[in-house]
Amino acid sequence: MITQVRTRYFKRFDDQTFPLSDHIVLAGPNNSGKTTLLQAIVVWNLALQRWQADRKGKGKRRTGLPLTREDFTAIPLREMNQLWTDTLTALGKADAPQGKAGFPRVMEIELSASNRATGQAWNLTFEFRYQNTKQIYAKPADKHIDSLPPGVSEFHIVHVPPFSGIGVQETRYDQPYQDLLIGQGKPGDILRNLLLEIHQKEDKSDWDTLVHEIADVFGYHLLPPQYQGLPFILCEYVHGKSKDKGKDGRTAFDISCAGSGFHQVLMLLAFFYARPASILLLDEPDAHLHAILQKQIYDMLRSIAAKRGCQLIIATHSEVLLDDTSPERIMSFYQAPHPLVEDAERDQVREALKRLTAMDILNADDSTGILYVEGEDDFNLLRTWAKVLNHPLYEKWFAKSPFWHCNRGRNPQEARAHFFALRAIKPSIKAYLLLDGDNRDLPGHKVDAEGLVVGRWRRYEAESYLVHPDAIFRFLKPRAGELLASKGMDYLQDELPNTVLRDPLGDHDYLNRTPASKTLLPGTFKAAEDPITKDEYYLVAEQMTKEEIAPEVEEKLNQIAAALGVNT
Repeated sequence: MITQVRTRYFKRFDDQTFPLSDHIVLAGPNNSGKTTLLQAIVVWNLALQRWQADRKGKGKRRTGLPLTREDFTAIPLREMNQLWTDTLTALGKADAPQGKAGFPRVMEIELSASNRATGQAWNLTFEFRYQNTKQIYAKPADKHIDSLPPGVSEFHIVHVPPFSGIGVQETRYDQPYQDLLIGQGKPGDILRNLLLEIHQKEDKSDWDTLVHEIADVFGYHLLPPQYQGLPFILCEYVHGKSKDKGKDGRTAFDISCAGSGFHQVLMLLAFFYARPASILLLDEPDAHLHAILQKQIYDMLRSIAAKRGCQLIIATHSEVLLDDTSPERIMSFYQAPHPLVEDAERDQVREALKRLTAMDILNADDSTGILYVEGEDDFNLLRTWAKVLNHPLYEKWFAKSPFWHCNRGRNPQEARAHFFALRAIKPSIKAYLLLDGDNRDLPGHKVDAEGLVVGRWRRYEAESYLVHPDAIFRFLKPRAGELLASKGMDYLQDELPNTVLRDPLGDHDYLNRTPASKTLLPGTFKAAEDPITKDEYYLVAEQMTKEEIAPEVEEKLNQIAAALGVNT
């Protein structure tokens, strides 16, 4: 089994070591490097296979072996320099030894492994030098140039990329062309070939086992593939389990008629039985499968792998697979790739996969903290007030690329869960959660979280701080005209207690318990015949003067700045 992979100058990883275990799950967001690790193993294996084939009967070779783009079936490439980090194939001044600038930037992929039965350990590095857009040279490191480690011959690596669809027809392909299609990410184009190969084995046990497993999972009976005398491979199934190998009087359907979940499972099992491997690399085997089926297939794959002594290395986004895997068998690709240790780390990665967007990940990397608010209208009000007040938070945070998250209403558990997930990416990140005043009776244990500062408006909600007659009239007059604006103000004055009218900035029980965005403000704008909606209320805030904004607003802006680490 592979115990460690080290890459240098390979694709996104300038220099990275990946410790692996007997069976490991690679977890992380898109474009985080999971597939890159699988590809590194595949490229290493391609170099090994070509090197061994080239040496047969030819004695020793001390020069690199040429690999052309056409030979390179491991992964699809437009140009060979796409394999190098930042496509840089020559050493620059920053990373070159004295006088070596401009020399080839040698890409390295090293695999360390051990024999399951004997415990014998070995490692082998392949070096790759760039020649041109269509060709590279590959060779083992100098210490193994003349003699490869003996354990290498026992290695059989099979890579299964994500399922990408199945054609209507499929003819017979030889294995080199099958490998090319796999490298192009088209494993579905060889599914019938794999099934035919399994069925044509002298020992029919693998085919019988495959038929049994498909019947158990889907209730379909696979019919024996047919190719003799046909222009394409015929692979069919019938609904329901069958005790014999025929159609049993039922209608037969081509396998292309089944659903994508069936195709995904059939492909995974077909690779298992058609391509016996000591190392099986699975890229998103959970794709197209609902949660219950994900667990069922994952358990089945592990069971088959254990019986066959096969190491599974699985790249996934599935929360189900993570829940069913112990932490020490998970490698997180949030931050630098690293194995997990505790259950809490696994829970963080699971939540990150479920809750975080690509923009969350980018923003977390660039930000010291995140602001949680109950809705976008609250964020717009805060930003507008910060601008009117000329608060430093506006120029240093709101006017740049503010990192904030909609809390989806008054439930603070959304913020806690999202923040918990963020800390899988950046443990040092801070947060501020601003709740409406109607949350003041919420139990502390439902809100508190390490690194998360919680603030609450004293008034019922953020919109309650827009209730200032002068500001509202100034907003309405140019939009509705003085007459209709006055009607709106008449409504507002009839609804507000005199104490609020005399001192709109004061602490009033009426504003602390009244949802202004549902009663006062809609009624005022309706009376003025101005159809403004809640998401436009920040336009009212734009008309406010500094003197019309309650002191508590500036207090909250100060708290946010302090919590998020914004220097004001």
